[in-house]
Amino acid sequence: MKKVQFKISALLVSLSVVTNLVFAELSTDKAVILNNGTHRVKVTANFSTPVTGDFYLATQVNNSLVFFTNEGKELSHVILPYTRNSEYFGEIILLDFPALLISSGRYPVYQVVTKSGSNPLNADNWVGGRSGLNVINLNIGLPCEISGDFDEDGFADDDLDRDGFHDDDLNRDGFHDDDLDHDGFHDNDFNRDGVI
Repeated sequence: MKKVQFKISALLVSLSVVTNLVFAELSTDKAVILNNGTHRVKVTANFSTPVTGDFYLATQVNNSLVFFTNEGKELSHVILPYTRNSEYFGEIILLDFPALLISSGRYPVYQVVTKSGSNPLNADNWVGGRSGLNVINLNIGLPCEISGDFDEDGFADDDLDRDGFHDDDLNRDGFHDDDLDHDGFHDNDFNRDGVI
């Protein structure tokens, strides 16, 4: 368990040093998603230049990485690629499924292309180096006081770049930087109404 947590921490550290050279951009039509049967989880990647290698897509569940395999049709705790040894270019639909029955929580979605046959947990294998890692954050089934989507447009009201992260979440861990207890509220939001 500690080894997996270290690897997740390494991914998060890598996010903080990403340069502006980006091979793909993840996007979604909603980062704040209801899990009551009315919304779907939709994530796309847009590759501005062709990239070749093994494509990995993962999320974090209970502090463990879970990999989308078989082009997103299956989940695995084993490190397996979404697709192997292919070329990726333009817009690719990665995920599109009902959010119904997905446990409420925050789900960062990590995407990276590696040299074919290499380990995706080693940044030296990423095509484009550390700038090859992309992430988008999905909030599924969370109340608006926590998700911050008071206007119900599918994004937190302070998520102006629509990447699923609050704009004051500079370390991109899914929580406001002043939410040290990770309860989803600003630490000075004493009545926990989502307003400070």
